Amino acid sequence: MAKSSLKRNAPTKTVGKKILIACEGKQTEPKYFNAIRQDLRLTTVQVLILPHDGTDPLSVVNAVLEARKDKKREKTWFDDQDSAWAVFDGDEHIANNRPNWCQAIQIAKHQKINLAITNPSIEFWYLIHFQAHSAIIARDKAKDRLKQHIPNYDKARCYYPEKLKELTQDAIARAKDLDNLAKQNKLAEYANPCCSGISQLVDMLLGMGN
Repeated sequence: MAKSSLKRNAPTKTVGKKILIACEGKQTEPKYFNAIRQDLRLTTVQVLILPHDGTDPLSVVNAVLEARKDKKREKTWFDDQDSAWAVFDGDEHIANNRPNWCQAIQIAKHQKINLAITNPSIEFWYLIHFQAHSAIIARDKAKDRLKQHIPNYDKARCYYPEKLKELTQDAIARAKDLDNLAKQNKLAEYANPCCSGISQLVDMLLGMGN
């Protein structure tokens, strides 16, 4: 009879795929992504919405960088499977503090932080769930248009999945069309209107749920 081996196998630990998301907004965007995470009921993916104090693009990017550094120190971050995202608006930051905007974009690209930029605001991303729109639009106009579809719209409320879930694939398709149109017209990167980054992030999350 063969002798049983006394050698123990090294313990193994399953570490799920991690997605770090830092948002400019304190209510709308975090509630939106948390709602998607909860609706998907992901068991092998950790979607971490990062709390932080900053609202400018550079602060958002730095929040993601610090969180990723912590995960790397814990040896729970794997570049080949995990991803980090910074979510913030466009026009207002570009107009009010362009150096901050440019530095945030530069650092994010250098450090391989994914950008989900909604230009002019998250309300535009919500708007294209309901209709196509390809012209430059101000944030107040985007909100007014959105209210035609969601009366009494409130930034503090979450509209996923109730209002948005069934229309998400339409929004992703329209975002891709906007991205292609911007390239055809040789517009500046993240030109208004823009939401291709956030559509890519949402598409990735939904794909994990499948």
